[in-house]
Amino acid sequence: MITGYPTEEELRNRIFNQLNWRGPTDTVALIWHGYLGALLEWGLIEVQVFDRLSALLPKIGNKELYEMFADEPLSAEQEREVDEFLRQKTQK
Repeated sequence: MITGYPTEEELRNRIFNQLNWRGPTDTVALIWHGYLGALLEWGLIEVQVFDRLSALLPKIGNKELYEMFADEPLSAEQEREVDEFLRQKTQK
């Protein structure tokens, strides 16, 4: 029985715990990106929460995540835009 939805703090703690247990592996990042994406898709977390929590994870699978939300493959132009966006995020 569902007794509530996970809070940002709960999710952050769970992400930190798993990163401590397993390290910043591709598997951990992809599982969490998928889980957070589902919570966002179902309206259980806000976009800002998704962005803050996703920033805690290794930067992999971002193009595939974009495609999942868009339900279409990236065009060459979109792929360049995503690359530039990710490059700017890592320089901050």
